[in-house]
Amino acid sequence: MQRFLLGSKLDYGHYFSTYVQLGSSIATPRDQGRKPTDDDHAYVGQGYIDLKLPTDAGLGTLRVGRQEIPLGSLHLMGTRDGANVRRSFDAVRASWATSKNRVDAFIGHPVSIKKGSFDDDTDNSQKIWGLYATTPVAPLASSIDLYTFGFENNDSTYTQGSGSERRYTVGSRVFGAAGGFDWDNEAAYQFGEFSPNGASHTIRAWSASAHAGYTVSTWIWRPRFGGKIGMASGDKNPHDGELNTFNAMYPKLPYLTENGLVAPANLIDIHPSVTLTPTDTLTVDLSWDAMWRQQKQDGFYLGPMKPVKNSTQGSRFIGNQYQISTQWTPEKWLQFKFAYAYFDVGHSLEKHANLKDMNFIMTSATLSF
Repeated sequence: MQRFLLGSKLDYGHYFSTYVQLGSSIATPRDQGRKPTDDDHAYVGQGYIDLKLPTDAGLGTLRVGRQEIPLGSLHLMGTRDGANVRRSFDAVRASWATSKNRVDAFIGHPVSIKKGSFDDDTDNSQKIWGLYATTPVAPLASSIDLYTFGFENNDSTYTQGSGSERRYTVGSRVFGAAGGFDWDNEAAYQFGEFSPNGASHTIRAWSASAHAGYTVSTWIWRPRFGGKIGMASGDKNPHDGELNTFNAMYPKLPYLTENGLVAPANLIDIHPSVTLTPTDTLTVDLSWDAMWRQQKQDGFYLGPMKPVKNSTQGSRFIGNQYQISTQWTPEKWLQFKFAYAYFDVGHSLEKHANLKDMNFIMTSATLSF
C-alpha cells in the first residue's frame, strides 16, 4: 500500500485561515479482497476554514468543512491511521482553548470513500455529534476528560440483527504521569434505541479500560513495563428486546495491534507490553494480547464492526495476539515504522467460525515537509 498526503495552510491575519489536504492511496490486491479503505486514487482528505477569536483568556475557533476529529484517547473518535485512507468528516466544530483547558463541540457526517478521483462524498447514512472537555486536576497529577456523543447509523449490524440505531454515549477519562508512572483510565456508558427489522430494542452498553506503566529510566534502554485491561460489553440475550453490545463508533485503527482485526465490542482483553528505547530516536515495543468474548451469547466482532458468523458457538476465548513493532525517527521530517503481528486464533473460532491464524507485516516510511 502507498499513501501520499500533501497539505497547505494559509493564514489571513489573526482571525481567518484555510487548510487543504490532498491525498492519493493505492493498494495492491489482497487475497481477502479489497477493503473500502484500501484505495482512493485522488481525494480531498481535509479542506476547511477556521474563523478565530483570540482573546486574553483563550482562543475560540469555528472550523467548517472536511476535517479529522481526533479526541482524547482516540477510543471513540480516532483517525484510522492504520488504514490506507484516513478517516475524515464533513463537519462543523467549535472549540475554546486556554493554556490548561479545552472544550470542543461538533456535528458532522463521515466521508464515504470512493475508489476514483475526487468522487468521495458525505455519508448521510451516519451522523455524529458531541461535546468534549479536558481540564487538569493538579492534586492528582492528572487531567480529566468529560464527554458526551450522539450517534446515528441507518445500517448497523450486530449478532442480534441489522437495522438503524440512535446511540448516546457519556464517559470520562483520567490520565497523567508522575515519578516514572503513567496511567490512562476510561469508562463510558451508552443508551439509545436499535431497530432491527422494524422492532424497537433498548440500547444499554458500557466499556471500561485501565492502562498503566512504569519506566525505569536508570536501566539501559529505559524500559517501560506496561499493562492494559479493557472490557467492552456484549449482548446478554438476543431475544430480550435489549442490545448490550458496545459500539466504539469511530475508534482509532489499529486498536489493539497493527493488524486492526479486532473491534472493541463484546471483548475482554489483557494486554501486557514492554517498550525499549535504545536511542532517543528509536523505540521497540513487545506486546501480548489475550482476548475473550465478554458475553457468550454475543459474537466476535472484526473491525470496524463486523460480527463473525457462528462465533457465538463454543468457548468465550478468542485467541492471542503477539506483536513486535519499532519506530525510528532519524530526523523530524522522516520516520520509519515496522510491525509484525501474529493472531493465534482460539480453537472454538477455528472450529465453528472457520477463522485461521493470521500473520501481518507492516513497514512504512513517512516524510513530512
